[in-house]
Amino acid sequence: MTSATVCSNAFSAAGDAASDVTPAVPAARLRHPSGAELVVALRGAAVLAWRAPWRGADGTVRVEDLVDGYTDEVEVATHDAARSALMAPFVNRLAGGAYTFDGVRHEVAPVLPWEPVTMHGFARTLDWAVVEPGPRSARPAGPPDAGATPVAVTLRAAVAADAHAGYPFALELEVDYVLGAASLDVVLRARNVGPTAAPVALGWHPYLRVPGHASVDGLELTVPARRAVVTDAGLLPLAGPSALEEIDGVGPLPLAGVRLDHAFGGLRPDADGRARTLVRDPATGQGLALWQDRGLVHVYTGDGLGRRARAAVAVEPVETLTDAFNRPDCAADVRLEPGAVRTFAFGVEVLE
Repeated sequence: MTSATVCSNAFSAAGDAASDVTPAVPAARLRHPSGAELVVALRGAAVLAWRAPWRGADGTVRVEDLVDGYTDEVEVATHDAARSALMAPFVNRLAGGAYTFDGVRHEVAPVLPWEPVTMHGFARTLDWAVVEPGPRSARPAGPPDAGATPVAVTLRAAVAADAHAGYPFALELEVDYVLGAASLDVVLRARNVGPTAAPVALGWHPYLRVPGHASVDGLELTVPARRAVVTDAGLLPLAGPSALEEIDGVGPLPLAGVRLDHAFGGLRPDADGRARTLVRDPATGQGLALWQDRGLVHVYTGDGLGRRARAAVAVEPVETLTDAFNRPDCAADVRLEPGAVRTFAFGVEVLE
């Protein structure tokens, strides 16, 4: 049996401030014995809420929200700021809404009619279903997390070859969410179920929040990167080798007054093979670590998000450069042959 409970309204069931929102948002919920909780929308498989035990300044442990999610049903329906959205079959922007694959040009309109450019893929618009039995964990075998085995759920969705103009390819998508006392692990998979090769790139778009900080200005960022991505005015990477500039890591960088909408590559892994981008309170050392098994990371400080500007940091693990479908240097990275499966693993850990 899956560890998930399907609930009709993520907000009211979770006791959120938006508890009186109707109609319901179908969702799957995970509860961990530690008090940690995860709520995932069945439309789009985006995280609506992730809560975990957090030690406050007074030493008291409370269950706190660790992602800046959707505040009401309207935001869920409009995929506001792509909060915790899964990105597939492409990540971030697609230049001019067009690409050429195996000699054929394809045009893809903005995924949502109110978006100014084609971006973030359409996995976030699909209906996902809970899969039985539970998934393979993203976390390697080892001691249980805080004395309790993680709980998990797998969701699955289909990309039909005739469902999305400009993407005539058939995929099966699956995502595992694995919830521990102080961690959320995610494994995203794409299987090519069509008769021809398909272009595929995977990613995730969470907004991380550190309890006790209403703004990112009191936080610092550390990225274990050897390269920074250089973009044009439209946030598209420059052509060829010019897209990557050698650096010696980022930070710890105080975020006060710093505006970021940048990607970084050449991530240095830790001893366990995971590369970690850190967002933390410099005074206490508490914060969150976004880990990934490969790829690049995009960091966005949320400038331009209206009343929620700079309320959280989007730390986005992605397989490839933005606009990878149009880049010869990414052609091999995005190509998925018939019957092949691509897996991308990432997650978030609480830093004490």
